[in-house]
Amino acid sequence: MAEIWMPQAIKMDLGDHAPYDPGFPPKAIAHITADRDNATAENPLDLVPFASLQHFFTHDGKEKAPHILWDPFAGAFAQFFPATSRSKAVHDLAGGTRTNRAGKVVIQIEALFFPFCRVDGKVFRRLADTPCKGWPKLNAWVRSWEVPDTWPMGHPVDFTPNRSEMVWETQGGWYAHAQVPENTHVDPGSWPAFA
Repeated sequence: MAEIWMPQAIKMDLGDHAPYDPGFPPKAIAHITADRDNATAENPLDLVPFASLQHFFTHDGKEKAPHILWDPFAGAFAQFFPATSRSKAVHDLAGGTRTNRAGKVVIQIEALFFPFCRVDGKVFRRLADTPCKGWPKLNAWVRSWEVPDTWPMGHPVDFTPNRSEMVWETQGGWYAHAQVPENTHVDPGSWPAFA
C-alpha cells in the first residue's frame, strides 16, 4: 500500500484537503520554484534557502502549495498535502479541466531551483544539472501511486509550453507545468531522468 505521506519528507499538513476526480489517470506535475527570475549567466544569484520556501508555502503561499517541496541540492523534502488530496500549485479554472484534481492522483512537486542559481560557488543553468539528491526516493514514492514513468507530452528540455487538454485528460504520467491546460507557466525547463 502506498504511503500518503512521503516517509523522507517533513510533514507540514496545511489541512484543506479535497478529493481527486478518479475517472482520470494518475499524474505527477513537475515545477521549479523560480523564486528569483532575474538571475542570468552574467549575474547568477544565490539559491533561496529551503526554509524560506517552507515558510512561504505554510503562510502567504498556502493557496499555491504543491504536495512536495524538493531541495535537489540537499535531498530534503517538505510535504504540505497527503497524496490522497489535491494540492494547489496549478491554476484550476471554474468549469474547466480540473487541473489540480484530474486523476486518481495529481501529485505536484516543486523543485527548489531557478536558472543560474548559485550554490556553494557553482552556478546551475538547468535543474537536471544539479546533484538531484533524493530524486530516486521521490520518483519511487510517486511511482508507488501508480504514476507511470512516462512524459505523455514529452520530457521537458526547455521553457517552451506545449499543452493538450485531450492528452492531459486521457494519459497518465509526468507533466511539466508548461504542459498543464489552463496554465501559462513554462517551467520546469528540465527534469532528471527516471530513477
